[in-house]
Amino acid sequence: MKPSPAQRPESARPDTRKPRGRPGLTEQDRGAALQAARKLLATVGLEGMQARAIAREAGLSVGSIYKLFGDIEALVRLLNLETHREFSAHHRAALEAIDGRAVSAEARLMALARAYLDFVLANGRRWDAVLRTSRRGEGGRSADYVQSEEGLFAIVESVIADLPRFADPALRARAARALWASVHGIISVTLANSRASDPAADALAQIDLILGAVTRDASLPQ
Repeated sequence: MKPSPAQRPESARPDTRKPRGRPGLTEQDRGAALQAARKLLATVGLEGMQARAIAREAGLSVGSIYKLFGDIEALVRLLNLETHREFSAHHRAALEAIDGRAVSAEARLMALARAYLDFVLANGRRWDAVLRTSRRGEGGRSADYVQSEEGLFAIVESVIADLPRFADPALRARAARALWASVHGIISVTLANSRASDPAADALAQIDLILGAVTRDASLPQ
């Protein structure tokens, strides 16, 4: 006779117990959380980067957000890297749009400046998050972020490479960073404080003054 289920040894009985706890988080959950965080960052800014708000938007628990990303600062760094990469791609596209045309270095630099301005106007809260967390130095800059930033400087270097004054690679690298800082500073200050009826146009006019002076001087034989 076969032993009844009650007579079978414990190890031989089928395990009919239900698994304890909730199912594990999936890539779909991570994607939903990222999409929710992206939406909040774009519409509310850093103030919207709260676990409860992200969880509510994604249809997840607050605890799930922490399990997926560790903490909110890590999530913000991830989103900021996405923004910076998109920012870089936007600038490369601006140059590709005029590729092959007989345009001056000044015109190419102005195309980059307009790309910078357009991105900031279209993605103000996302770009503000990049700048604010960078100033606070939260968690340091990742290697990926540094690589993305270096890629932007390399774009500027490629534009000014044929100018006689910047034949030396070290000077060209320094000039690229100085030009970038000038454009960044003018846009940041002018959009927030300009008394002109069109702050964006005011910013571009100021940038044109700087870029024109630099490129004219750099074009002279050394």
